[in-house]
Amino acid sequence: MSGEMRPETPLISVVVPVRNAESTIAQAIRSCLDSQWVGEVVIVNDGSTDGTDARVAELADERIRVIDGPGCGISAALNTGFAACQFPLIARCDADDWVEQGRFAWQVPELADPSIVAISGAFTTVDSKGMVVAELANSGERRDVTDLLRAGKTVTHLCTWLIRRDALQQCGGAREWFQTAEDIDLQFRLASVGRIVHVPRFAYRYRLHDQSITHTQGTLQRKFYEQTARDFAIERASSGSDALDRGSAPKCPDAPSSPHSASKNIARQLVGRAWQSHRQGKRWIAIKTMLRAAQHDPTAGLDLTRQIAIMLLRRPADRSGQSPSDAPPQSRSQSKL
Repeated sequence: MSGEMRPETPLISVVVPVRNAESTIAQAIRSCLDSQWVGEVVIVNDGSTDGTDARVAELADERIRVIDGPGCGISAALNTGFAACQFPLIARCDADDWVEQGRFAWQVPELADPSIVAISGAFTTVDSKGMVVAELANSGERRDVTDLLRAGKTVTHLCTWLIRRDALQQCGGAREWFQTAEDIDLQFRLASVGRIVHVPRFAYRYRLHDQSITHTQGTLQRKFYEQTARDFAIERASSGSDALDRGSAPKCPDAPSSPHSASKNIARQLVGRAWQSHRQGKRWIAIKTMLRAAQHDPTAGLDLTRQIAIMLLRRPADRSGQSPSDAPPQSRSQSKL
């Protein structure tokens, strides 16, 4: 158990949707149970056929509740979990990720202001071995991001959020039309209920791997749902409703497209991290990170070799130009979901 202050009464329900995650589910649940603020972890088992049930049963904690999911997609599974929650604050943790220790101890006090309906935080992406890939949404100061979200611009991922249950109920939870990017759409709609405040402290660890829904979803379809969520937010800001509200949502393209590769995603994020280290004067750390990127994406070897050569020749203080990968990595909500 972490050393956080013990609350008089638990306040948080954590929803964990899961399907076939026997190798990671225990770590995810333990990370949630580590906090005394958590009154229950609601496991929505959405049709697992592996040993997930057994791994959950082994934990033998009275705060764990297992319910059956409807078996018709992530949005429906989330809504099943949300509806079962008994506590006034709700967080989401995916079955292959984990919650940062001490997170809820700083998030709960932020919600003392009743005008704030959710607090978001920073997150770290990790590879399949748990090694850090990138740190995201951790810059700047504590700030109100409501207007950004209403304009269709994400700041971080939904799994870093702590949300008032009544706000989730008011906005209707996840919309089941979304086969993916349901979390992006939900963030935008929560911003229409009340204020969202972002605190750039680490709240979550997100694992990049090829079995996640993002990396099994076709790239064309994933991008369609992400962009549509943003388009809907802009539409609501101008007219008060969107095409899905009116029953005229666009049709998802059915053209086949290849899944989004986790290895290439990891490599891209590592390249961004390498250039960040280089700008900070950490040249050899930057080169080491670039070599790690090459291990994840050998097909990019020639380009990465060129970038390493640029690092060796360019002094860290030289900001006259940017590398081809000098932009920060995409946020999780733009890459995995």
